[in-house]
Amino acid sequence: MEEGMKIHVRIIGHSYIRRLGEFVADNEHYANLQLDKSQYLVDFQARGGLTFQRLAQCAEFTNFPKPPPAVCFLQMGGNDLCRRQPDKVFTDILSYAQFLRDGVGLKKVIVGQLLRRQPWATRQGYNEDVVSVNSKLRKETATLKNIYFWQHRGFWTDLSYLGRDGVHI
Repeated sequence: MEEGMKIHVRIIGHSYIRRLGEFVADNEHYANLQLDKSQYLVDFQARGGLTFQRLAQCAEFTNFPKPPPAVCFLQMGGNDLCRRQPDKVFTDILSYAQFLRDGVGLKKVIVGQLLRRQPWATRQGYNEDVVSVNSKLRKETATLKNIYFWQHRGFWTDLSYLGRDGVHI
């Protein structure tokens, strides 16, 4: 494949994605998320503590190169869910995904499933709201063209994947 023919994949999100980007940068074995470098170009656009309100104020999350990436993986909503109602978070996630598809012109947008937190590290009812938002996202994205829901594997039997802060992986 020629250089210009690579599939550009952008991963957007809050601290989970920032940390993933740092891990990948520090571990050559995981470079380009182990995707064939001759076919894919993976980059990260992330900021710790990112919420949709902050995202809207950052040009880096609303302006994209020409041509834009072909695929975007979006991992957001957890920080918003700490302070906002689940229906608002659901709407914000879908609105941004639709903006990426229709406004920016991305061919595929993948919405990552929200992850639970240790109950002592967040507000009461947070984990129940995570389940609710994920359920709504799964159902709604099934009806949308080129917007998909990604269900993470290995995060649902218990909370042992969480670090000492009870929030981060």
